[in-house]
Amino acid sequence: MELLNLELLQRMIKKIVREVVREELKKRGNVIDQKMFNRKEAAKYLGFSGGTLDKAVRLGKLDPTFPFGDEGNKYYLREDLDQFAEESKRRYLEKAI
Repeated sequence: MELLNLELLQRMIKKIVREVVREELKKRGNVIDQKMFNRKEAAKYLGFSGGTLDKAVRLGKLDPTFPFGDEGNKYYLREDLDQFAEESKRRYLEKAI
């Protein structure tokens, strides 16, 4: 009898949920296919103010993918923003328990 690989199962569930949510958002016209965000767009995507995003960067919790774009602008990949959001949720839940 094989043991269940929980990590693999969690990754599979996350992938399925992500696809289902994406399809639902697509039906509603709210899907975001954008791959890269400037500072203002990244803050909006995460539901933060620009100052809160800057604080996360200053504290080392989020790194801009391309920090030196034109005129010193910072750019973020959607995958990095999603990962930051997941890690923030996990830290919040750990504190709440």
